Amino acid sequence: MIANNGSYPPDGYISPDTAVTASGGRSWARYAAYYTGATLYNYAVSGAVCSNEITPRHTDWLHGNFPSVREYEVPQFTKDLKAGDVQVDWKNTVSALWIGTNDLGGDLLLGHSQVPGKTMVDYTRCVWEQLETLYKMGARKFVLINVASLELSPLYIAGGVPGPNRFWTLKGDNTTDISSRMIENIAAVNEIFSLRAETHKMKGAKVAILNANGLFRDIWHHPENYLNGTEPLNVKSWTNHCDINFENCWQEQPENRDAYMWFDELHPSEQVGRVIAKEFTKVVEGKKSAWATWY
Repeated sequence: MIANNGSYPPDGYISPDTAVTASGGRSWARYAAYYTGATLYNYAVSGAVCSNEITPRHTDWLHGNFPSVREYEVPQFTKDLKAGDVQVDWKNTVSALWIGTNDLGGDLLLGHSQVPGKTMVDYTRCVWEQLETLYKMGARKFVLINVASLELSPLYIAGGVPGPNRFWTLKGDNTTDISSRMIENIAAVNEIFSLRAETHKMKGAKVAILNANGLFRDIWHHPENYLNGTEPLNVKSWTNHCDINFENCWQEQPENRDAYMWFDELHPSEQVGRVIAKEFTKVVEGKKSAWATWY
């Protein structure tokens, strides 16, 4: 979209295999497709939120807002499905959604920059409505990945680098307060997701909550169980460094990036994406996972 002056891909466009994503490599979804042998239809847009009617994110790169889940991703999938550009056997299809890093971020809900009157409840309602929309289309198997432990990221961790930052230009200096508020917000949101799943009314549907929040905490405390590399494992720093304008970038130990938990101040590394994909694969194959609960 950026390379095409903000224009959207044509109808029926299938996202190709690419090693250039927010993780610095392939996305977790691509690895999940590798591990399962499944066909991947990935409509996720880097930088998106659930709805621009709740937490709009404007960018000059696209001459407007990042295309959101409710206003672009799900409608475009629906359009492609009806046109026959996407072939789906719902009995053997899992619909997955992972959204919230941007919605709850410093330049939106954490920084009180959402649409006036909108709250975290509106965000969680939006997320669940997307599952219900897919259910009405025929989807019966869902995996909702909850919000990761963002307070451990270099952008939001207590004692971390103070603002401003390229991902939050209005970030202040009180990193303890920032981290504490992020912890509270994420805990509330994830509890709502679990209660929604436990009491869902989608007859005949199965919903799994993949606990990325708990998994990220375990990676943080026990990186030796998840990260790789010949250099010391690193959960505090990151590999991709840029200035506040996303320019003058340089890579910290690019040859050893699998030893890092974070690709940049906000996004987990490709190696963490592989970890998520492995747990996701366990869930969809019906294997026991310490990080997932089916409802």
